Amino acid sequence: MPQTLSLIADIIGITGAIFALFAWLQARQLKKIQEIEQIRQNKKIKVVLNYGLEKIELPIELRRAEFNRAEILGRIGMIPMKDKEQKRFKLEYLHSVQFYQQVTQLMDGVNEGLLTIPCSKEEFYQFDLSKANQP
Repeated sequence: MPQTLSLIADIIGITGAIFALFAWLQARQLKKIQEIEQIRQNKKIKVVLNYGLEKIELPIELRRAEFNRAEILGRIGMIPMKDKEQKRFKLEYLHSVQFYQQVTQLMDGVNEGLLTIPCSKEEFYQFDLSKANQP
């Protein structure tokens, strides 16, 4: 009887050690995945308004973790306007399917690092370019 209990205790101990090893390997794997995701979320994305060869690059890059439509619109809204009476900028591209697709791809990490917003001449020159940060 004592040998049987000893054998059962040994089997339980070995099984427990195997499960502990498995759990440790899983935890390591999850930690690596989390570190990779953290690096991905910290990558910078530039936002550029583009008209022909001219462009306005928003002065502060967005981290992928904070990259969303509202943040983009807020950053564009920080560019000074020529017409001080005009409270809000107008960019037709921001209402297009292509814009939403481009934002989604950048958020998912499909495209890397650059959101280009094409503008018409009127849209581009509504901003006070003398005060805007141009590359």
